[in-house]
Amino acid sequence: MPAISSVNPSPQMSSTLAINTKVRALRAQGHSVLQLGFGEARFPVHPLVLAALKAHAAERSYLPVAGLPELRAAIAAYYRRRMGINAAAGQVIVGSGSKSLLFAALHALKGDLLLPIPSWVSYETHAFLTGKTTHWIPTSFENNHCLTAEDLAAGIKAAKTAGASPGILILNSPHNPTGVMYPPALLESLAQVAKAENITIISDEIYALTAYGDVPHTSIARYYPEGTIITGGLSKHLSLGGWRLGAAIVPDNEFGQALHRYMSAVAGAIWTTAAAPIQYAAIVAYSNNPEIDAYVDACTAVHGYVTGYLYGVMQALHIPAPQPAGGFYLFPGFAPWRAALAEKHHVRTSQQLADLLLQEANCATLPGSDFGADPLDLTLRLATSYLYAQTDAEAEAVLEAHRNNLSPADLLRQTCPGVLEMEERLRQFVAGLGKPG
Repeated sequence: MPAISSVNPSPQMSSTLAINTKVRALRAQGHSVLQLGFGEARFPVHPLVLAALKAHAAERSYLPVAGLPELRAAIAAYYRRRMGINAAAGQVIVGSGSKSLLFAALHALKGDLLLPIPSWVSYETHAFLTGKTTHWIPTSFENNHCLTAEDLAAGIKAAKTAGASPGILILNSPHNPTGVMYPPALLESLAQVAKAENITIISDEIYALTAYGDVPHTSIARYYPEGTIITGGLSKHLSLGGWRLGAAIVPDNEFGQALHRYMSAVAGAIWTTAAAPIQYAAIVAYSNNPEIDAYVDACTAVHGYVTGYLYGVMQALHIPAPQPAGGFYLFPGFAPWRAALAEKHHVRTSQQLADLLLQEANCATLPGSDFGADPLDLTLRLATSYLYAQTDAEAEAVLEAHRNNLSPADLLRQTCPGVLEMEERLRQFVAGLGKPG
């Protein structure tokens, strides 16, 4: 039997997937746990997309590695129409979820990875698996944890001083874990720094169509098309995470062509092709269909109602958090109760805080440290999507209330009891800590 030492160091297991497994186990034991650790959109499959899947369920042959030509053309047209990106089918690669494409892009690119603090849990793991070093760049609460041009320039300089070769930046907007949207002017200034420093940007835009704030989603590729790779998919705006259908758009130049060849080679060696029935159904999902567009907009509105409501609760409780503008996330900090948490509960880190909230209030969250934040900051990542729907029937009731023009307050009160339950548990938890210091 080989020795344990013959196995490489283990990559970090996805904490988002781990918390989902943990919550399922606790519920099976009879615990009434609210799931705020796992970010999964909960709305039903749109009937037109579901019908397309059923119609192509018998498709069983291998498809082109980069994806069905019709699907790649549909994705390019979709990005031109809804995102303002001048994409062509030849720039598109289809994969088994956007994660696979993020990994393939990182594998293809030279240089080390730059990541803002905080960032989604899997980026650093992808870098680890591709042999790259991750250099974290601090951000500030005053800037809503958005990376600024000054932050990026300082991060590049620090990485070079440490002997690294920074070559890649992953940017995510709307942002997981904070829910914040990067404004266009900030994206333009970041693009200028990246261009000057020859940094390739991977723009993770999986939440692009879940933007509900005053600032519309803008891709940084508008300002740096020659050096930006866009990744996205169907998981968030159409609630199709389990279908594992992702897309990447590479630059329209020689660099992009080389990247496309490399990423396609990775695809051919690992996942071969995304599942055939899913790809055929995705052609409908990416079609110019007003009914599907309206459905996406309705789902996004509900995400905004719920996440915005809980943000308001946190403001009333004096819990600092950036104001969300897309997706279904909140990133509150409990530093004002640092002394009380340490004295009453011996809690000094964000992981201990998440454990306490699960134990005391049956609320499953993730510690900010999983996203690169300092454990002593006492931050948490809350995903709101499971609060307003556990089943398709519940989710459909929420959407029907929205279609009937129910006010956000009445919609939450009549169809989203989980949101109000979370509010009550959070109020009791904070009350138990006393006044913020």
